[in-house]
Amino acid sequence: MTSVSARLSAATSALGVLSLGMVLLGAVLPGGPEDSGFTSLDPAAPVRLSVPSLDIKAPVRSVTVGADRVLDPPVDVLDVGWWDASALPGQESGRTVIAGHTVLTGGGSLDRLADVRRGAVVDVLTRKGTMRYQVRRTKVYDKEQLARHAAQVFGQDGGTGRLVLVSCADWDGSAYDSNVIVYADPLGSPVDKPVDEAVRTAGRSG
Repeated sequence: MTSVSARLSAATSALGVLSLGMVLLGAVLPGGPEDSGFTSLDPAAPVRLSVPSLDIKAPVRSVTVGADRVLDPPVDVLDVGWWDASALPGQESGRTVIAGHTVLTGGGSLDRLADVRRGAVVDVLTRKGTMRYQVRRTKVYDKEQLARHAAQVFGQDGGTGRLVLVSCADWDGSAYDSNVIVYADPLGSPVDKPVDEAVRTAGRSG
């Protein structure tokens, strides 16, 4: 399980907790490559996450930061959570933050996230269409490192609409000590990929 809090100090009993510190001063990062096979996409909330190279297909649920500054993930370990204060897929600024479960015994939505390769495709489906991203790099942070880099990882000021995927790593026998962060640059909406009607319907129903 991945949770995000202001102090970036997390503990976990089974799935792991991600803490998210102050994210008011995000750095501007370079955007993704251009491709004539892509077009812009009207911003919309994500409905489904797909990483074909890892056979990841997960429903996306909206999650928010409560009064305690903790971002709770979806209850179902098969789902992933989109931080609703982060950028919508299709936006040209900010960062789209999606966090998912890692389960020691298997079955978590993002169990294999650390295995993703540079250049891999990530699709985020919305009711407006598909936003495609390309993995740029993967980084594992321990809790203290993530605290120091929180603004650069999660900040919404500036940014280029890149995708940030988050899960847990480094099980120590009782908790996850680290978080794996995958950065993926936006390519755009594939012109040959029509809107999935089931996704369109799911997007309307939330």
